[in-house]
Amino acid sequence: MKQYIKTLLFLLLATTTVAVAQHRPPMERIHAAKMAYITDRLQLSSRQSGEFVPVYNDYEREIKDTRQHFFKKYKGDDPGQMDDAASRQFIDDNLDYQQQVIVIKRKYNDLFLKIISPQQLGDLYTAEREFKQMLMKRLDKQHGRPGPAGGRFRDRRGPR
Repeated sequence: MKQYIKTLLFLLLATTTVAVAQHRPPMERIHAAKMAYITDRLQLSSRQSGEFVPVYNDYEREIKDTRQHFFKKYKGDDPGQMDDAASRQFIDDNLDYQQQVIVIKRKYNDLFLKIISPQQLGDLYTAEREFKQMLMKRLDKQHGRPGPAGGRFRDRRGPR
């Protein structure tokens, strides 16, 4: 009887977990899949994973905030349609944005190296790139778009 109750509770918990996961916002599901991919790809121990994930979340949040600040300023602007002064300002702001990202990456490299090995850190950036490529391919496939030649990488400004 105890075994029956344990099995029933396990099935109930598993069903509830799957149902909750399906109702999470898409970005949360993507983030969870990304963390699972990175954890697996880096072969993190449970101790490393427990320490790494919160630091990585902070890292992602800082990068995202920096990106949003830059793109918010130029939302809807087409750099190809700006006058010379505005184009120059865009270029300078873009370089400042990229420099801020580099500063954040250097800061977090030191924090990551307290948790993972240098080889794992090198693999982290590879894993991030691989995950992004897999996600883009999956999104293209779901939306019926062809690969890079005719898909999201084409020039969207139209003919010149």
